[in-house]
Amino acid sequence: MLSLAFVFALGYQISKMYRTDTLAGGLISLASFIAVTPQVATLAEAGPEGADAVGWGFLNYSYLDARGLFTALLVGLISSIVYAKLMNRKITIKMPDSVPPAVSKAFASIIPGVIAIYLCGAAAWIVSELTGGLAIGDVILKYVQMPFMGLSQGLGAVLIIVLAVQLLWFFGLHGTNVLGAVIDGTYLTALTMNDSLFQAGKPMEYIWTRASFDSYVWMGGAGCSLALVIAVLVFSKRADSRAVCKMSAPMAVFNINEPVVFGMPIVLNPIYFIPWLLVPAVLTIVAYLVTAAGWVPYAHLVVPWVVPPVLYAFLATG
Repeated sequence: MLSLAFVFALGYQISKMYRTDTLAGGLISLASFIAVTPQVATLAEAGPEGADAVGWGFLNYSYLDARGLFTALLVGLISSIVYAKLMNRKITIKMPDSVPPAVSKAFASIIPGVIAIYLCGAAAWIVSELTGGLAIGDVILKYVQMPFMGLSQGLGAVLIIVLAVQLLWFFGLHGTNVLGAVIDGTYLTALTMNDSLFQAGKPMEYIWTRASFDSYVWMGGAGCSLALVIAVLVFSKRADSRAVCKMSAPMAVFNINEPVVFGMPIVLNPIYFIPWLLVPAVLTIVAYLVTAAGWVPYAHLVVPWVVPPVLYAFLATG
């Protein structure tokens, strides 16, 4: 059910960004995703002669797990942005002032919501007609998601993601959040697919998953900030740096590194620029190679990001 939760959260956050009704945005995004998901299923009945029953009104679970994340991402983006744009342009049902605000608010979302849902449904129907009956989720999985995930598993691609996150943090931007759609849409999907294979007793396919970043690279936060805190406390004689790291140490254990990033500061500090990029890159290379060699298990379990380093990797790899 991961895709359902993801598409609702995406619509909610986009509506929040556009200052429209967040709950309506999440529900419209969810409804749009359901509208493009095949709702016909064939049920095989076991019996002496065997029988197949075709029914309508089902939601195929295979479209709702990690395989549907890319579809959820695209549908959620399109539907929620269409809804928010129409709401901001006042293409709504306007109720008299005497109508209670809650009722007026609900009616205001009807026209934008219907347009967004029907737009996604029409796109899914067109794709199905052009591809001989394939669902839009199958088309995206085959021609977009799987090739993209294959590319993302190379060491070079992982390094690009890590370095991009580090650069964004250096300029004061939350790199993980800025690139969250790419990281979660690709590597979280890889993680859940690995777990599905593990549960089925099959070999896992994806070397690098979402949990790999936090297990091996971002220990204590981006840039392996916990290592910086320990190094300063052990070796540095600067009182100001030691004071910042003493205050930051308890939080760094739980992967919260903003006090270090903005307190040292690391942001726009040329002294820390090279190690800020180099240390995560080296950790990524080492972790990738030992995982590919089979020396450590593939990460396949979702772990809360506040779990301390070492324990995080232990839990993520099962």
